[in-house]
Amino acid sequence: MRLLKAVLLSIVIMTILVFPIEKNALTQPISEVVLVGQGMVVPSAGTAVLSASADEGTGYTVRVFDPESGRAILERNVTGSFRGRAMLEHSGPYYFAVGSMTPVTLAVRVINRHPSVTVLNIRYGLGGVSALLLAAVLLVEGRRR
Repeated sequence: MRLLKAVLLSIVIMTILVFPIEKNALTQPISEVVLVGQGMVVPSAGTAVLSASADEGTGYTVRVFDPESGRAILERNVTGSFRGRAMLEHSGPYYFAVGSMTPVTLAVRVINRHPSVTVLNIRYGLGGVSALLLAAVLLVEGRRR
């Protein structure tokens, strides 16, 4: 019974302690520079701020693709410079691509980072169930005495 209480209590404590640690980690923006096209793993949901530059009159395509959903989040045909935003709805891989015959530089910065809804549901569910089980174990043990 002590082991069960210790395990449940540690899950509840870890659920509570992870929030300030996570908040500190999520305040740091993520930055990348895409030269032609590459994938990027984003550890949390957030907003991607895109900034592309090319020679005046150069036409190119900026594309942000989510391989998990199989769809393009952003796809724009641009001439010259470009500034835009794309909502990254979950953590995981995203593909940032620039389609052009001439060199184009795309800078990506992920801001307003936050855990995805799925991660929060798991965390709250696990912490809540552990707290309820711990309360039930303590109640049963209290009645025995």
